[in-house]
Amino acid sequence: MLFRNYKIAERIGIIIIIFSLIIVALGIIEFVSMGKIKKGLEEIINETNVEVELAQEMRFLARHKAVIIRNILLLQEQADKQYELTRIEKEESDYARAHAKLVEIVKDEQGRAILARIIKGHEETKPLWDKVIELGMANRRDEGIKLLVQEVRSRQWGWLDSLNDMVALQQKYAASNYEKALHTYTTTRNTFIIIDILAIIIGLFTAVSISRSITRPLGDITDKVDQIAHGDLAVYVDYDENDEIGLLGKNINHMVALRKQSEKELEEYRLHLEDLVEERTEALNRQREKFISVLIHDLKGPVTPIQGFTRRLLAGKAKSREDVEKYLQTIEKSSQQLLDTIETTSKDLRDKLSLGVFKPEEVDLAELLVVVANSFIADLEDRKIAMTINSNSRSSWDKLAEITITGDRSQLKTLLENLIGNAGKYAKQAIDMELRKENDAIVFAVVDDGPGIAEEYHDKIFEQYFQVPGSRKGTGIGLYSVKKVVENHHGTIAVSSVPGKGARFQVKLPFPAQSCA
Repeated sequence: MLFRNYKIAERIGIIIIIFSLIIVALGIIEFVSMGKIKKGLEEIINETNVEVELAQEMRFLARHKAVIIRNILLLQEQADKQYELTRIEKEESDYARAHAKLVEIVKDEQGRAILARIIKGHEETKPLWDKVIELGMANRRDEGIKLLVQEVRSRQWGWLDSLNDMVALQQKYAASNYEKALHTYTTTRNTFIIIDILAIIIGLFTAVSISRSITRPLGDITDKVDQIAHGDLAVYVDYDENDEIGLLGKNINHMVALRKQSEKELEEYRLHLEDLVEERTEALNRQREKFISVLIHDLKGPVTPIQGFTRRLLAGKAKSREDVEKYLQTIEKSSQQLLDTIETTSKDLRDKLSLGVFKPEEVDLAELLVVVANSFIADLEDRKIAMTINSNSRSSWDKLAEITITGDRSQLKTLLENLIGNAGKYAKQAIDMELRKENDAIVFAVVDDGPGIAEEYHDKIFEQYFQVPGSRKGTGIGLYSVKKVVENHHGTIAVSSVPGKGARFQVKLPFPAQSCA
């Protein structure tokens, strides 16, 4: 294809150069042609028209002189005659000037022949006119009229006819030069029309050729890209040109190769992900089964004594009132244990469900901590476990400095309840809490003096349903909920513990906090 070995920018440059050359050529032709037209017009004006004007002027002067001569014959007053004589002298001078110019201009043979006749007629007529003037000035009118009629008229008419022939000849030349100028104009116009048509044809041919050299491969590439978009990765764009289209084809082929590689990797990832999902699902199922098993055990434990002592009472096996009270106390204690298990499980599930909804608001974390801590006071005091906040006992909690954070109040409450409740479950004598600002974060920590947590479980305790072997009854959701709350507030949580020396849970939340929305 024409111009296919040129880059697109070079092809466009070729079009611009071609049209520029055409414009320059048209300008040169126009300049030359207009010069010819101008020259032809100058010939008409400077030669033909001047010759015509001179011939017409000489004819007019000759005729007018004849009129003036007749006036001299007819006038009576000598002064009038003298005035007419003065006019004759002036017109003879004008005639001589026009004659000299005409002699200088006329170059053609026919014009020269007519000019010779004009000179001859003037030379033959002038002496006779002079004789008539002389007779008129002498008041010899009859003799002058006789001379004018018999001798001057024939020679005068021959002279005037020659002048008429000169005028006619110059008018003929003027018409001829006009035809030449018109022919030059017509030729120039036709030439321009032909050149314009050729320029349009050449321009269209060049533009179409270059456009096709660009659009055809682009159209082919578009079709192949469409095939690629519909998943046909066997398509190959074969353009070895060194222009932008060739580079585009190479890039498309490279893109297809990368996509093939990506799909291969994605397939490997998919298979790996399926394996991970299957493994994780199995782990979750095991944790769920364990959770259900523990829950059933926790529920079945209190139900057994309730059922057993109830049957005894119904069967009348209580021997005394003391036995009845003992049975009822056991039933009441087991019922309370059953309710506690149900309430704990229900609370953990509610906390888990609430993690999916984030409602940011301004929360005084110090105030919220005091409220949550007070809810555990009764049980902890019964167990003789002391609880402090920033080394302050309960009597000083109302003096804690305000620490405001933007977050979800419900989730933050869940975090505090689970961490304090978890510490209270294992503490022996004390629970110490810290709440402070540290640079661009708010730090909350809970420290207990319980049995601690082995290092191998520090990460696993935050997994859903996971419980450390030998731990006290629970659902395995509490610490999982804590971690989710921390993540929702873009914070971090860490645990440090040595078995037998208690555990420390520390939460850092950005200040001001960022929501998970």
